[in-house]
Amino acid sequence: MPPKRRRSIVSPDVSLPVQKRARGQSPPQAAPLTHNHITKLSDELLIRILHLLSLPTLLRSQLVSHRFYRLSSDSQIWKNLYYSRFVLPRALRIPGIKNAPPRDEALVFSSRRSKWLSEEVLVNRGDGKSTDWKGRYKLRHNWSRGVCEVREIRLREERSLGVLVRMAEGVVLTVDAEDGLRGWDLKGRALIARFRLGEGEVPTCLAVDEQDGKGGLGVAVGFEDGGWRIWRLDVKERRFVEGHRHPASSNGTLSAVAYAYPYLLTITEEQLLSLYSFPEREPQSPLPAHQGNQEVPPSSVQPGEPRLLASLKSHTSWPPLSLSIRTTPTTLIASIAYTLRTYTSGYTVGLQELHLSLTTGSVIFSRLTSALPQGFTSILASTSSSSSPFSTPPSPSRSPASTSEICPAGSSRSETSCPTSLSYSHPYILATHPDNTLTLYLCTSTASTLSITSGTKLWGHTSSVSSAEITPRGKAVSVSTRGNELRVWELEGGLGTSSSTSSIGFNAGLRKRGRLGVEKSVVVRPSPSKDDKANLDYEGCRRWVGFDDEVVIVLKEGGGEAGRQALMVYDFT
Repeated sequence: MPPKRRRSIVSPDVSLPVQKRARGQSPPQAAPLTHNHITKLSDELLIRILHLLSLPTLLRSQLVSHRFYRLSSDSQIWKNLYYSRFVLPRALRIPGIKNAPPRDEALVFSSRRSKWLSEEVLVNRGDGKSTDWKGRYKLRHNWSRGVCEVREIRLREERSLGVLVRMAEGVVLTVDAEDGLRGWDLKGRALIARFRLGEGEVPTCLAVDEQDGKGGLGVAVGFEDGGWRIWRLDVKERRFVEGHRHPASSNGTLSAVAYAYPYLLTITEEQLLSLYSFPEREPQSPLPAHQGNQEVPPSSVQPGEPRLLASLKSHTSWPPLSLSIRTTPTTLIASIAYTLRTYTSGYTVGLQELHLSLTTGSVIFSRLTSALPQGFTSILASTSSSSSPFSTPPSPSRSPASTSEICPAGSSRSETSCPTSLSYSHPYILATHPDNTLTLYLCTSTASTLSITSGTKLWGHTSSVSSAEITPRGKAVSVSTRGNELRVWELEGGLGTSSSTSSIGFNAGLRKRGRLGVEKSVVVRPSPSKDDKANLDYEGCRRWVGFDDEVVIVLKEGGGEAGRQALMVYDFT
């Protein structure tokens, strides 16, 4: 039998209270703080604490208050972060530095003995200004991620054949037969100065000298008729100051030029290499008032007229090629990196150095090397006693041009195809190819030897690579002909060992197969600026690329005969 239900002892006339769900008691409210302990801490102590925070925590601390924002932007904090991420990994690759004691002052950013390598100019600036370390860190971080803003500088609405572009110190220089020589300001995208060329002057090569140091740039332009001219761009006065004008020559069209005052290096399409030097100009005393209108008899050698130091002729080099001028305390080194055709391996690169005395200007010696595999030679190996591809012409009247084959632009897409461009910045040579690859060569130049390592293939592009540029530190930028594909490379020290500098690690499998580069480069992913968001056009062909610490410049040409030309400016600041 089920148990009976117990009756309530309460009378049925009495109503029972409604049962309610018990609520948790609210915690007692804490008394408001009457003292802010952080305000008692000094700025020096807070900065020392912020030094110990990780980067994400440091960035979040900027949102606490205006005081924390100011303190977290302290220059020494960001200098430490910059050194730890971008300088120290490079310093640790110095032979023997890893065996140094843990507290070695050479590896401490604040020490006077700290090794800043090529970043020393940021620590000891010649202009007396202080470095914005937070801004520098942001700039390098954007480069490592490929984050930038893109804008456009329109050059012409109609295509102009033979537009040449160079950039230096925030200025872009362009030259062509129709519009002449022009200088553009990258910040304001405005025209700084313009110089009209003479009738019939068709420019074929352009070089910039950045060693002026007086708020100007040296500019050298070579022409189709074999002549060349130099200018100085005065940025403050916004004008080109005309310099020497070398007359036309029967030696042929100039194909490349290098300029580092007072030296200028040229090479013709018929492979004649010439090195000139300009005399140092002596300050002239002003003429007396009564002699101001008198005629001065012309001298045989005008002030500033160059002197030919050396002239060499080649029979075994092909374009593309690259010229370079660098100096040591006692020696001038004029170099040419050129394409060399071989029997079985298609094309490789060669390098020749011409050493001259800085005091006398006379040639000390010349030496050459190439990246040829052991046992192979060029198909045009000279049978003469001279072992150099560039030799002194036998007489003023040069022999006719050799039957050198110019590399066609539409070469076969194979590993034997001719490079599309060549960039040489000692100790690196970077060649681009139509088969979507690049090849990196490492040069070694000592007092007694000159050598080039065998080329290392770099992979990553998805279409033909039209142009690339590399710096002496191993940083490079390459651009595909089409598809708006731009890549930034960190190639310092070559690719023999993994680099701790790059934010992207090495892939061992790719290194074993010899297909390097995907993990050593980053694809640039630009976002259009507010002004150019509606008008930006990514279509067209890319022909040239150049860069500095803050921006990358790409020359873009629209499709068709009437396609407009523009400069794409990728700003990483």
